[in-house]
Order: sequence, then structure tokens, then C-alpha cells
Amino acid sequence: MKWILPVSLAGMCLIWVLLSQVAFVTLGGSTSILGKDGLLAFLEEKTIDARLAVRGSIPSPTKVCYVNVDTDSIVAFGNFPWSRGIFAKALDALFERGKVRAVGMDFVFSDAGIPQLGREESAEGNLELGKSINKHRNVVLASTYGTKIGLLGKRNSFPFVFEKNYDPKESDLPEKPDFPVVGPTWGQLGLIDEAGEALRWVPFFACTEFTTYLPMGLKLFLISRGLDDSAVDIRKTSMLIHDSDNSPVLEIPLTFGQLVEPNWFSPWEENPQDGIFHIVEFDRMAREGDDAEKARAEKFFNAFHDSVVLIGPTDRLLNDLSEAPMSGAQPVPRVSLHGNLFKTLDSGRFISRPPVWVNVLLIFALGFGTAWLGVMPHRFSKLSKMLAALLVFGYVGFAFLLFTRAEILIPIVAPVGAALSCTFLALLRQLTIEEQQRRRIKNLFGSYVSATVVEEMVEANAAPRTGGEEVEITAFFSDIIAFSPIAEKLPPKDLVDLMCQYLGECTSAIIDQHGTLDKYVGDAIIAMFGAPLACKDHAAAACRAAIALQDAQASLRERWSKEGKWPEVVGRMETRVGLHTGMAIVGNIGSELRFNYTMMGDTVNLAQRIESAGSHYGAGILVSGETMVEAFEADPGLVFRNVDRVLVPGHVHPVDLYELLGHGDAVRGKNRARLAIYEEAKSLYARGLWADAREVFLRAVAEEPFPAKKNPSSVMLARCDLMRGRPPVEKFAFPLTKDGNSI
Repeated sequence: MKWILPVSLAGMCLIWVLLSQVAFVTLGGSTSILGKDGLLAFLEEKTIDARLAVRGSIPSPTKVCYVNVDTDSIVAFGNFPWSRGIFAKALDALFERGKVRAVGMDFVFSDAGIPQLGREESAEGNLELGKSINKHRNVVLASTYGTKIGLLGKRNSFPFVFEKNYDPKESDLPEKPDFPVVGPTWGQLGLIDEAGEALRWVPFFACTEFTTYLPMGLKLFLISRGLDDSAVDIRKTSMLIHDSDNSPVLEIPLTFGQLVEPNWFSPWEENPQDGIFHIVEFDRMAREGDDAEKARAEKFFNAFHDSVVLIGPTDRLLNDLSEAPMSGAQPVPRVSLHGNLFKTLDSGRFISRPPVWVNVLLIFALGFGTAWLGVMPHRFSKLSKMLAALLVFGYVGFAFLLFTRAEILIPIVAPVGAALSCTFLALLRQLTIEEQQRRRIKNLFGSYVSATVVEEMVEANAAPRTGGEEVEITAFFSDIIAFSPIAEKLPPKDLVDLMCQYLGECTSAIIDQHGTLDKYVGDAIIAMFGAPLACKDHAAAACRAAIALQDAQASLRERWSKEGKWPEVVGRMETRVGLHTGMAIVGNIGSELRFNYTMMGDTVNLAQRIESAGSHYGAGILVSGETMVEAFEADPGLVFRNVDRVLVPGHVHPVDLYELLGHGDAVRGKNRARLAIYEEAKSLYARGLWADAREVFLRAVAEEPFPAKKNPSSVMLARCDLMRGRPPVEKFAFPLTKDGNSI
């Protein structure tokens, strides 16, 4: 099932590709353009605006000025529309006094826009405007397909080349100025249409049966360079502008064979601009004013010298405002689109976008990259997630830097969306796998490991590897003393009931201390501490579990005695425990068909020998010196007695045996005299002073809780009699047989 995640990630990336790279939608036979950012354009445009804001304003080779039909002008001239003679006066003033290079007029001076005046006055205004345009040939008048009625009665929509039924012969004409505003030999037309409502894309030509119309920004560029429409060569993916010698002047890249994405050079308010009323008024001052007014007028018009001027509506009531790049949420006049388009052509600073295959590669790379980092193994989890976040933020930063330095737009929304969604899918898959792992671990360990340990294993993803690993543990062995007589006196059913009660209580004592049950061997319990999860105080935990086991058995004896159904031998049941700490192989040992989580090694064997030695010394809990040292360091409340130094079969080195007496100050105080006398006797014994040691061990027997029963003091007392007459041996270790008894 390893293929599930890659296929899911690929599917998610493909969704983001479809959302961002499908540029057209055809519904009902009509094709709608979504743009280079597809259905995500409304989000991607926000990132483009942010990149423009970070880049900031940039200079234009040619000064572009705006003359506005603004609120002050409407107050001065009256409600719009006005007599077109006002525009004629403005044109004359701009060309004659301002010495401007060209003027674009963002008004369609057709008969549909004739002001509601007397017919004679309207005709007079049209004639004045026509004469001014005829005199000043560098004027571009607006034309548009944005009307409801086709002039030729044909399909009245912009003739986009990517339309399914595109045919220039079937294309209608745009709405345009009427005679005498334009005539057979005067008046140049420029399209003011956009592809969409967001001022992002401009169609760069409209082919009809006999005429090809160009956008206003391009017409102004041609005029500023002294060129005409014949300098334009429309190709499949670009538009070439050449001069009279056929030398290339500019190559304009076309998106979808027709569209151009204008660059934006500055916010609207940073552009030089003034109201049309001021143009007319300063022209009057220049003609009729005194010397001071004429000087002011001259200074005013000097600001327009050698500039390209755009005249357009800016008052809100004229409904020609729109949100635009670098404008924030504040609507700006749509005439600014033509100014920025001219600046784009004049400077040659086109916005570039990579081909679709590069965008697809970016989407898949960021999606798979962050997903891979997001699901790295737990030991790399924090670092990998930081790297995934850095990858996303780094990509966004690179996108901003690339636009700032080279004005190349790479997508942000789709790759980042793919990164987030793919990471989510990967994490979801990881959670599913981890949940399966949790169940596997719980099923594997839940019956013989404490719930706390299981949860820690699940959180740490610490399931042991098949074959085992070498770790330090404390091996735990327990065995019922004289179990055979008990088994002989009970019928099988009662024996099973008795053992279930015993094993249940004893196992709980082990698991409560975070021990791991290895197995039951008859009445024996084998367990380990320190695996499968490492534990610093595993020796102390094993000691506490041994004490708890003895306490649990005492409670069981009391309960069984009260029940009255058990033989007397059951009421006297006792258990020996042996502990040893050291390195062991722990893991899933067995075959591929069946295995068991267990421990192996010399540490395990020695723990079993120590448990068996308990029968020789009459001690309930015996531990090795290694266990005592680690346990006491971790838990000083534990109370030990150094019983003996022995040699066990299979071991060259002697083993120090300690009896675990209990835990806490009360136990220590109760056994203080017992420990002191035994330690004194043990010291004499170690020096080979057998007779002196015997006398002290005799006193030690009296301090034992049950002097008549076998106990370490009585065993050592007999040992002194056995050793009487033998020379002292330094660091003497008494040899034991496999069952823990003396030779």
C-alpha cells in the first residue's frame, strides 16, 4: 500500500494544476477567459498586487500626464456630458501651449454620447472638436466593443482569437466617434477594451473584415515614435513593431495570441494630473490675463512639455472607476490602464510568466517536497517540519524577489496551496499509519506491559525490531516455594483458580512498576524492567515490584485463609524473587510465523540462578550487587542486606548477593540492629575468622523475624561450622550449585 500516498499527492497536485492552469471555460458555445491563473486568479491577483507593492514605483522613459474630468471641472462646466467644444479647447491648449507629444481621449465621441443640448449647439461642439483633431493629428480617440448594439448587426462581442467560432469576417465594428469628430482623413482610433473586469489583460488587436483596430496605449506609443499602423506586424505569439526601414523597434509578447499583461509603474495618486477645467482656465489666462497670469499659465503648461497626455473621467458619478494593481482597495480611474500600457511599451518592461510546464513542475515540486518533509521519521520530526515551513516561505520569498529583480511572475497560490494540502494529506496518511501502529503495539504488548508503557511506546513509535537489540535491563524471576505439595492437594479446577488469582495479583504488581511480562513458566513469573522503553530507574522499579509482589501474596494468603476452602498449605504459600541488572538481548525472538517478545543472555541466566539461591538462604528477595547499586542510587529508600559472596555455575567472577528487606524509614528502623549485627558477623567471615564470625552470627539469628526458620543468619552460622579449620581466603566466594544450594 506504499503507492497510496504518492498517488494521493499526485491527484491533489493535479487538482491545483487544473484550478490554476486552465485558462478558458466554454459554456453554451461561448468561451470565457480565466487568464493565466485560471480559477485562482482572484487569489493570485492579490499576490501580484503584493509583489507590485514590494517592488514599488518605477520610472517611465516618457512622462505621462492625466487631464481629468473631475469633480471641480463638473462644478465649473456643469453636469456631464458637456459640449465637445470644451475638449477642443483643452486639446488646442495642450498642443499649442503644453507642446505635448500625443493625447489619448478616453471618451467615445459617438452620436450616442451627444449632450442633451440644442441640436445646433451640439453640432457646433462636434465641429470644433473635429477641427481641433484635424489640426492636431497626434490625438487618439476611444473606440470600444462594450456596447449592446452592433453597428453592422453582427455578433457584437470582442473578436477574441481563442473564441471557438472566431472569424474576422463575422466580427462587428466597435463603437467609435462619428463625423465630424473624425473624418476620412483625420482622427485616429484606439480600443479601450479589457479582457475581464480587473484591468489585468488588454487585447492588442481586433480584426474585422476590412480593418484591424489597435489599443489606445499602442496607438499612443506608435505616435510617440513617429510610426503608424503599418509598422505593426501581428504574428502568432508576438507583435513586431518596425520602423520605416523595416528595422525592429519592439517585440511585444502576446499571451494566448492576443493579450498583453500591462506592467504597473506607480499608484494613481503619484501620477502628474490636473482637471480639464484648469487646462481651459490657464489657456484663457494665457490669452486674456495680465503679465502675472500669463507667467503662471506658462509655468503651468511647461509641466506638460513633451509628455503623453490621457484625458479621462475620474469623478465617481461617471462610473468609470475600478480596482487596479497598486491601488489597494481604493478604486481608481480606468484611464490609468492606458497610461500604464503605454509606459510598458515605451520602457519595454513587460511582465513575464513561465510556460505552463514550469508552473506544473513548481506545483508538484512544492507539493511533494513539503509532504515528504512533513512525514519524516519522528527523530527528524521537528527539523523536517521547520524545513517544510522554510521551503514554503522560501518559495514565496523567491517569487517576490524574482518579480522585483526581473519582473517574472511565478504562481504562488497554486504551489503553496498544493504544499499545504499535500502536507495535510501526508500527515493524515501518517496519522493513519501511526494509528495502525498504535493498535499493533497495543495488541502486541497490551497484555503484558502496563498501559502507561504502551502509551509511551506508541508516542515514541518504539516498537522493538524483529531480532532484538542489546539493552540494559533488570531481569525478574519469581517462583513459588514448594509448589508441588500445593498442586498435589488441589483438584485441577481449584488449582487453576488459585493460580489465576496469584498470577493476576503478581502480574499487576510488576506492570504497576512499568515492568514487562515475559512469560509464565508454570508457577514462575519471568519479567523485565527497562524494555521495550528505556528507563533510568529500572533496577529500583524491579525492586519495588518485588516488594509489591510479596505484599500482594500476603494479602492473598489472608484472603484465602478467610475463605476456608483452601488446604492449610495454601495459607502458607511463599514466593522467592531474584533480580539481576545487566546487558541482554531483548526483542521479538522466534520465526517469521511465530515469535515472542523476550530477553536472552547471561544477565537472564544469572537472575534465574539468584532466584534459586533464595532457597539456600531462606531469603524472599535476593538481588545482585549490580542491581543493588543502581536501585539504591535511584531510590535511597530501599533497604538491602549484604548476604553473601558466591560463585554460580557458568560464572568465573563471584557475585555479591543482597537481600531486599523493604522500603522506607520504618523498615530501616525496624531492621537497624539486625543489619548491624549481620554486617559485623559478615566482616569477620570475610577475613576468615570463622569462630569469631560464628559467635556473632549466633546473635544475628536471634534478631531474625523467624529465628526457627531458615534464614541468612542461620545459613551463615552453619557455614562457619563448615569452614572451621580452613585457612582464611581473601575475598572468599562460596560456590553454589545450579539449584542455588551449597556444594
